[in-house]
Amino acid sequence: MSYSRGMATELSPRQRQILTVVRRSTRQRGYPPSIREICAEVGLTSTSSVARQLAILEDRGLLSRGNRAARALDARQPNDRHDARPTDRHEDRPTDRSAHRSTDRPAGRPAQHPTSSAHAGPDNETARDTGNDASTTVPLLGAIAAGAPIPASEDFEENFTLPTSLVGHGELFALRIRGDSMIDAAICDGDIVVVRRQATAESGEIVAAMLDGEATVKVLDLTPEHVRLLPRNEHYEPIPADDAEILGRVVSVLRRLS
Repeated sequence: MSYSRGMATELSPRQRQILTVVRRSTRQRGYPPSIREICAEVGLTSTSSVARQLAILEDRGLLSRGNRAARALDARQPNDRHDARPTDRHEDRPTDRSAHRSTDRPAGRPAQHPTSSAHAGPDNETARDTGNDASTTVPLLGAIAAGAPIPASEDFEENFTLPTSLVGHGELFALRIRGDSMIDAAICDGDIVVVRRQATAESGEIVAAMLDGEATVKVLDLTPEHVRLLPRNEHYEPIPADDAEILGRVVSVLRRLS
């Protein structure tokens, strides 16, 4: 890839460094680096920070991302801006902290016959064929906040065998929701969310994220300037999340009715 001196001078040193890493990897290996590889190369620990810089480079037409894949980055010439697509980021925090922080951790229960809303994803390596329907084993790792972030737990609780028609494919895990900041997105206290593990997500997608050692489920909001995690409850405020780590995208919600 080549780019004009005028375009180069508009970039910050960090953006030029990231662009150099993408170009070098593509030239030497034939494919671009992963978000975590870029983090290691440029000395950042936050995948969200790298994703935000990539969004800026896309917006300026210096990178393009195809097929919504993490590695589908293409270093472009500046005049190819019509193919570039910026991404956005999100935040979330309760406006009434005294009313919500103490109630964000009630226990939920796994669903045997859930009613669910699902968003299918890419191919799952753990999927297996059981007669006419493919299914996959999804481990329940513990609780996650839909409210103020709570300490993350990856204690293994149990496995669910779920149809891929419901949860899609990919590396999947389940988390129990504690809190009510996502009730307007039909994610309630006690629900179980199925998450497809991935380091990046699109603005507007519901994600599980780690921030300051604590985990939460929120809507991702990406802008060239900032990352935020947004609630879906008017009693909560956005959480600044420039240093958040995306654990994955929520693809399905399981709920016990009785």
